[in-house]
Amino acid sequence: MMSSPPPCHSWEIPSSHIIIKCLVLSNAFCQLTFLSFSVILHPFGPEFDLQYDVKDRDLILNLLLSLHEHLSNVAGEHDCGDFKNPLNRSVSFSDASTYLKLQNEAYENLIETSLEWVMKTKDVVGIRLIGADPSQPIEEVSEISRLESIHPRMSFFCRLRRAFFTVIHRVLFVLAGIGVVLGLVYYMKYRWRKEEEETRQMYDMVERIIDVMRSHNEAFQENKGLQQYLPIPHVRDSLVQPQDRKKMKKVWDRAVAFLSANESRIRTETQRIGGADFMVWRWLQPSVSPDKMSSMPSKVWQGQAFPLDRRNSPPNSLTPCLKIRNMFDPVMEVGENWHLAIQEAILEKCSDNDGIVHIAVDKNSREGCVYVKCLSAEHSGKAFKALHGSWFDGKLVTVKYLRLDRYHQRFPQALGCNSPLKPSSSSMNSMSRLNQRSSTSSSLGFS
Repeated sequence: MMSSPPPCHSWEIPSSHIIIKCLVLSNAFCQLTFLSFSVILHPFGPEFDLQYDVKDRDLILNLLLSLHEHLSNVAGEHDCGDFKNPLNRSVSFSDASTYLKLQNEAYENLIETSLEWVMKTKDVVGIRLIGADPSQPIEEVSEISRLESIHPRMSFFCRLRRAFFTVIHRVLFVLAGIGVVLGLVYYMKYRWRKEEEETRQMYDMVERIIDVMRSHNEAFQENKGLQQYLPIPHVRDSLVQPQDRKKMKKVWDRAVAFLSANESRIRTETQRIGGADFMVWRWLQPSVSPDKMSSMPSKVWQGQAFPLDRRNSPPNSLTPCLKIRNMFDPVMEVGENWHLAIQEAILEKCSDNDGIVHIAVDKNSREGCVYVKCLSAEHSGKAFKALHGSWFDGKLVTVKYLRLDRYHQRFPQALGCNSPLKPSSSSMNSMSRLNQRSSTSSSLGFS
């Protein structure tokens, strides 16, 4: 066998003698018609021209041209989906031989010879030879089972239709990819929103648990017949309705874990109740006498509930406006100017921030909301870090960013506010308990 197909072989004839242009019949053959004779270019090289006379050579080449054309038509009909014709893309050796004999009886003795030349040039002729095992190469003509064209012949409309469907399939594939990406984006946004909502619910649950434990401790101080602790399932059942317990299980578990890790006033322990062991909570903060309570400021900061990290604090300041929750309980507030103490407490907590220009207390807010506008996003970020996650008057304060346009829509008077606000007193009354706790901790550490 030849290692590589030889180049097409032909005679050189002056171009002035050519009267018909070269007609490409396949990738391998080219027929030229001259004044008195026709020449077919072929890939078999000079060996082929020397081995056969002109008559046999022309018969072999015409046989291969006829076979190639027939196989191309069969493959084209198959690829174009003409189901009236056989679905097989190839032609059996016997059917191909029968077809060639019908074309020219002289082809009968040259079929095997022609296929031997096809075997020598591999797929250059445009005809693929297939054996009983398609994965094995053909070495003998007797091993040929089927023949197939490498270049199917299809009509213009068939090619147009195939191109159209190819484009449609690729467009659908691209759209499917875009759909998957958008689906992932929406899913991630949904997960973020859900996690943010669960975090907010967890903080609310923590605050409610602390209120329950504080109230129970006050009741215990008045009635020593009560147990100083409360079973955790009892607290859960009093705070979560039966129909919501399955839905709120994750929020409850997170609140319990948060209290265990971050709340020093509540201790978790095991107590035997009714013959069974229960996990209980015990309030550790000492009670304060009414005389001492009256001497303390009514609104004080009580320390940080948890450290700020990327999970509960945005890495960058988003807007210059903030919405602060849980700064007060409107039901418990008395007097006409109680909101001024709230504003003063915020200014004292952010005393090192020179960018707060407007504070508005929503007196009717059930969530205890206070709105703050700063000169820039940098100043609001500083205030966010100072306030978010802090305990104020027994409540867990949470902060979120608010768009500037919505802030001005709610408080039009804030449009012209550009002068930084400062605490009205240098005594820092709202920080006194926090400072007292810090100094007490220091003295205990060095005593």
